[in-house]
Amino acid sequence: MPVPSLFKERTTAMANVTARKRTDTWEYRFELASVAGKRKQVSKSGFRTKKDALEAGAKAFAEYNQAGEYFVPSEISFSDYLNIWLNEYCSINVKASTVEAYKKKIEAYICPELGAYRLKALTPSVLQSFLNKKFNQGFSRNTLVVLKSMLSGSLGYAVEPLRYIQYNPASMVKLPLSRARGMVPTRKKERRPVTAEEWARIMERFPEGHPAHIPLLLAYRCGFRLGEVFGLMWSDVNFDQETITVNRQIQISETTKKWTFTAPKYDSYRTITVDRNTLNVLRCERGKQIRARAYYDEYYVINTVQDAAEDIHMDSGSLGVGGTGVPVSMIMVREDGSYIQPRTMQHVARVIHGTYKEGHSVISPDWDFHSLRHTHATALVEAGVPLAVIQKRLGHAKIEMTEHYTDHVTETMERDFQSKLKSLYS
Repeated sequence: MPVPSLFKERTTAMANVTARKRTDTWEYRFELASVAGKRKQVSKSGFRTKKDALEAGAKAFAEYNQAGEYFVPSEISFSDYLNIWLNEYCSINVKASTVEAYKKKIEAYICPELGAYRLKALTPSVLQSFLNKKFNQGFSRNTLVVLKSMLSGSLGYAVEPLRYIQYNPASMVKLPLSRARGMVPTRKKERRPVTAEEWARIMERFPEGHPAHIPLLLAYRCGFRLGEVFGLMWSDVNFDQETITVNRQIQISETTKKWTFTAPKYDSYRTITVDRNTLNVLRCERGKQIRARAYYDEYYVINTVQDAAEDIHMDSGSLGVGGTGVPVSMIMVREDGSYIQPRTMQHVARVIHGTYKEGHSVISPDWDFHSLRHTHATALVEAGVPLAVIQKRLGHAKIEMTEHYTDHVTETMERDFQSKLKSLYS
């Protein structure tokens, strides 16, 4: 009677695998292909019987023949593996600011609950329970999406190309449905547009000439993010074509503790049209800086960039002589040319909140810099600008992010609707 093919394969594998007793347990062993004339053996011990050792060895030998390399389920902890993923994959393929954000979430959320697991012990049920727990603790959907993406990405890398595990357990994990409600309300900051009265009071407190005036203006009228505003150079402004181009953002490096240029969020490089009143403010500021540079002469601070895209250093010298790096002409500088850091907006926020001085008048208790970007988007929606145009102007990665601004039904929208409704049935 012919021998079944499956039995033949098993017999062949067994013939290449040997077993021997090591103290109280059994060990399997087989040879790999020679490299540069040198042969190498693979072994693993800890099996209760000779049969168990031979069966495990046969399976490992079959995997070796199919994949070209010997597969060993990783014994390292998930915490140690995440360090490998950060250092070997993320540091090369992901921008530095994102790596820093990953590290914070790993240290704060993932490692405290999942870090002690062996990498091979992670299962879909373990990961699902982790995300469900965070959901019930009130984590925002955006944070849950990021955590799931990190789990899926890191464990996918463990499958290929590292082959530490055989499948990605995170690929089967599901986020709670958008209509689901957790045990604790979602911790999500609800932003509202800044009113015309609030904006007038903000401009009165930070008038033209104040270091905070231009950042506030560009966020309100252009929808720029904080890092984009403070990363602008004069070369990004085209006064003739009435445009501003977002080529970068600036962020503090958690590693070097220096201000560093990175790509805009979501790589949202873009050129937008700017109103003439805003351009006139910028033109006036540009003229002031040119005159100040001539006045301060060798005492004027020259901002430079190391290696064309690294840390901004504040060097004093005769028009940059004596400094290092490539000189850059930043928009956000003081009279003497020194760079105005984004952190100055923290003081601005305290003033607007009324918390800067006891008894100081409150302009808007729930204001933050991003509120101005939110206000700009809402104004465009009110004006009937198509969402696709708003998405491009704001640099949103997905149209769904832009649609969020349609959630606000402002008085202007309501009046416009009532007018159209009356004309529709009149």
